[in-house]
Amino acid sequence: MTTEGFVRELCIKAGMEQEGIFGRGRKEGWLEAEDEVFKDLQLTRKNAARICHMYLLKVMKVRDLDIRGAAKLRDLYDCRACADHIAQVYLRGIMDAKNIKRDGEFLWFDLNGEDDDAYNSNVIDRLLLVHVGDHVHQDMSSS
Repeated sequence: MTTEGFVRELCIKAGMEQEGIFGRGRKEGWLEAEDEVFKDLQLTRKNAARICHMYLLKVMKVRDLDIRGAAKLRDLYDCRACADHIAQVYLRGIMDAKNIKRDGEFLWFDLNGEDDDAYNSNVIDRLLLVHVGDHVHQDMSSS
């Protein structure tokens, strides 16, 4: 899924007007200029996390969680600017971790990885279900 596809699907599911969404999203603080400039590129997991986290903060007015619970993600700080975004969507169960060993010993987020359209659509569904204090999980690697 491209960045534009993700943003447009979010608009549709959230009941927002799609016309001019990139400009409005930047004004509201949940989109960045790079989202529009690179809208035709495949959406990376770290960019999906950023968009979702900023949407939570700026549109849904959901407060951040303490990120210490996301420390089990081995690549959490590989992008320090992304760490809070990744932690927030992981802790809320919006995006899951990947488990290389499949036994809970090596969780990673795969910052530059890409997910298929069905997964990204599910991410949007999970995002729109979040309410303050809801959907906090410990580990989604088994789901």
